[in-house]
Amino acid sequence: MAATGRISPPDWSRGEYERAARELEPGAEHLVALAELRPGARVLDIATGTGNAALAAARRGARVSAVDAAPRLLGIAGERAAAEDLRLELQLADLHSLPFPDGSFDAVLSVYGVIFAADPDRAAAEAMRVLAPGGRILISAWVPSGAIHDMISVFMGALAKLGGPPPGRFAWHDPAAVGELSAFRDARIEVYEGEIVFTADSPEAYLDEQSRTHPLSIGAGEMLAPTGRLPELEARALACLRAGNERPDAFAATSEYRVLVITP
Repeated sequence: MAATGRISPPDWSRGEYERAARELEPGAEHLVALAELRPGARVLDIATGTGNAALAAARRGARVSAVDAAPRLLGIAGERAAAEDLRLELQLADLHSLPFPDGSFDAVLSVYGVIFAADPDRAAAEAMRVLAPGGRILISAWVPSGAIHDMISVFMGALAKLGGPPPGRFAWHDPAAVGELSAFRDARIEVYEGEIVFTADSPEAYLDEQSRTHPLSIGAGEMLAPTGRLPELEARALACLRAGNERPDAFAATSEYRVLVITP
């Protein structure tokens, strides 16, 4: 790719994102617990992936709709729902243009999903548009620190150079920044902290699995390989994992996240 090229958006149907999604289930359970859903509540899960939050809400008796832009992941979410005899209304949709009427949901959820929106203002406006009066929006976002963040930053920095100087990713973890989005300027925002520990047999094993199975890693590897820099970047990423490793006999790295509870 030329230095003036454009970085393509990730294709989340590639690879085996379901492996990573299993590690993220505690974060989904945390967010859904904070939502305090009542049986029969109308819930929307935006960028549901394999359905972690949608299923957690359905188990609590909510009436759940879930959207994602990756058909394969929606298929997995449907299979998981069928296995538990739970009902989910699944739709293929872009989070910037939700296929629902105004005021359709009592709660709008997004677990590490909306944070990938290309247009945060528009994504926030859509979430607010479909929220019913008296409802709440709950969004989880990674705090940019720790070994996993440092590893990802190695590749993201190299990709930024390929596609020119793109704007920095929106700070969804920062309530002040989120409160400046047009749709949320008059909202009350509460913040709850959480963490997830990622594990593997070794730092090398973790990097290898991510490279082979995670949609973001697969796409990044394909774009960076022609530059000849991929071995150097992988070595730097591995150094980040080793430096932040919390277990001498294997690999463990804690990533912090925040759940923002947004009440209009």
